[in-house]
Amino acid sequence: MYSIKDIDIIITTKNRSVDLLFTIDHMLSLGFVEDQFYIIDDGSTDGTDSLIYSKYPKIHLEKNPSSLGYMVNRSKMMKETKRSYILSLDDDSHIRTKEDVKEAIRILESDPEFGIFHFRVFNQIQDPPEKSVLADKFRILRGYIGCGHIIKREVIEKLGSYRNELVFYCEEIDYSLRAFKLGYKVVSNDNLIVHHRIDMGLREKQKTSVNAKGIYGREWRNIHLYSNNLIITLIYYPAGIGFLFLLYRIFLAFKFMVLKEQQFLAFFKMLGRFFSFVPYCFKEMKKLSYKEFKAWFSNPDFTDAGSV
Repeated sequence: MYSIKDIDIIITTKNRSVDLLFTIDHMLSLGFVEDQFYIIDDGSTDGTDSLIYSKYPKIHLEKNPSSLGYMVNRSKMMKETKRSYILSLDDDSHIRTKEDVKEAIRILESDPEFGIFHFRVFNQIQDPPEKSVLADKFRILRGYIGCGHIIKREVIEKLGSYRNELVFYCEEIDYSLRAFKLGYKVVSNDNLIVHHRIDMGLREKQKTSVNAKGIYGREWRNIHLYSNNLIITLIYYPAGIGFLFLLYRIFLAFKFMVLKEQQFLAFFKMLGRFFSFVPYCFKEMKKLSYKEFKAWFSNPDFTDAGSV
């Protein structure tokens, strides 16, 4: 019978020591111990590493001299951890109770095909609704979100780490598809949540395209979001329906990047990035059959506060 003692927690952070301390203290209050934390400081300049070393000396902490990005960091920590499960959190997210974590593990252990657990995401500063008012509904999903999920060690051992070439965004859906092809499912329950403590209104106002020192602005995010969706479509989707999805996703990118956010140049940068990856996509191609695609795509994408 597995318990929270069988879980390693991985977090990548940069210049958000206040958020990180809140997350660590909260998770420690649930019964986790310092030795279960693996944290990479991705080139912070606010003294995060010194603070963690002094306050939590038993935490596994590494510091990158300069920012390498959260995907590279998560891939590294997935290889370094040893316990039967990894719980991935953002530095500004946490799971509400010990019982929620244990219930997620119980669900994963209830079927050998359940490989990844997705905590329903509440992106907000204020406290999420109480568990008692949320539906107790089990779901099988297409994907999961990085700020709160658990992966079985056996899945990591078979799949390895993330596809670091994606750089930013969509690594979870790629990992889910790789897991699906090996017979693993992503599962969730509507009343098991992760509180992602962010101001969505403030995040939406980020317009800078800077990609320096871990500053991932709106344009830069959109370039990677839409091009990575195209890359994943080309790698996995069956040929005929995949072509239609490519056209549809290019249309969506034009609608949101050009018509809505006036990012005309960024739209063409996004297309250029996708086309530069076409040879890579053909090399990595692992198409789903139409039967597999129907089974996978019939599930919801993932669940957040507004999706159920």
